[in-house]
Amino acid sequence: MKKLLFLIISAMILFNGCALKTALKKDPLYEKTLKYTRRGQIVNSLETKALIDAINLNDLYPKKFQNPTFLIGIYNNQNNALENKEFSILLDSKKPLKTTTIIPGFIPYKNFPFYNTWMTYYIVTFPQTDKPYKLTYKSVHWGEVNFTFR
Repeated sequence: MKKLLFLIISAMILFNGCALKTALKKDPLYEKTLKYTRRGQIVNSLETKALIDAINLNDLYPKKFQNPTFLIGIYNNQNNALENKEFSILLDSKKPLKTTTIIPGFIPYKNFPFYNTWMTYYIVTFPQTDKPYKLTYKSVHWGEVNFTFR
């Protein structure tokens, strides 16, 4: 009986050890994405008015995009609209050239850091500008959040 118990416990430790090793494997895409991700929020009177995640896709995929391009995740009280009467987004004081909710298949954004099912995600392309990029998400009434991408 003791031998059987010892054998079962040994097998459990062996299998758990293998699972732990797999769980601790590095994910280079996740780490690289984390490096190019910025997160912020606009707060008024201890109430979050908007959350924004911004990922610089030019650094993540250097050969895929020509102009400054970002994956932007938005959560706000305006149906998660990126731009509307309350919110706007600028890169170095310039408005976007193109905004779309169609995310290319080669971008596994649901595996990116900070992915949130409550947010709406956009690909936003801006006019050409020099680095460092200063991305601003601004509210008419509640302030703004600024990110710098070097």
